[in-house]
Amino acid sequence: MPAPATSLESATLEVADSMEQCAERLRGSESKGFQSVLKLLFKTASLPRSKYVFTGVGKSYLIAKKLSATLTSVGSPSTCLHSTEALHGDLGIIHPGDCVIALSYSGNTEEVIRLVSVLRDMRAEESRDVGRSSSVGISIVGMGRSADSPLGRLCDAWIDSSVDGELSPSVNAPTSSSSVMLAIGDAIAMLLMNHKQFGPQDFARNHPGGHLGRVSRALAQQQQQQQGGYAATEDGLPSYTSSS
Repeated sequence: MPAPATSLESATLEVADSMEQCAERLRGSESKGFQSVLKLLFKTASLPRSKYVFTGVGKSYLIAKKLSATLTSVGSPSTCLHSTEALHGDLGIIHPGDCVIALSYSGNTEEVIRLVSVLRDMRAEESRDVGRSSSVGISIVGMGRSADSPLGRLCDAWIDSSVDGELSPSVNAPTSSSSVMLAIGDAIAMLLMNHKQFGPQDFARNHPGGHLGRVSRALAQQQQQQQGGYAATEDGLPSYTSSS
């Protein structure tokens, strides 16, 4: 367990060390497991009208909301579903072909485990009733400390986001662990973005407002002028003309 962080510098360095340890695992012992995760994520990207559904409770739910928003903004349709609300009527948002990404650092969160158990039962029932194989059903990816946890054992693939400890050894508030979850999720968003060849023009269309929108439109215009075939609408959004 790490010593208590005594300054902003030491706390920041400790979080950075946790991320570096995670990166080392992905380069080494966890490389094969992460490839299994990417296979499921890319499969979802190839299915029409499919989406990514992030779920969790507590701080994990807040991380899930941010990651869902990031995926959507860079071309991968996503939504966020609170695990408790899912068990009380909101489960209908999940359809065959979707990929559910369940966040629970401990892997013991009761509501998340129950939700994933229900999803597995739904998938099995669909397979029996209409002859679907699980390959076109709901995919379930988990992220947290250990694949050998109640949640990990229920998932199709697992992302190891374990850390040596949180910033405080006495108050176990999510700090390093939530930062690592967020970093991994952002990396996944970028991998999906590249996989789908989502570029500056696409990003500009998703961001019509604010400073980020203005910068995105300028980058899109610059790229299209270099390639030919660019025209702007009255509101500055990219519009495309044939270069022939």
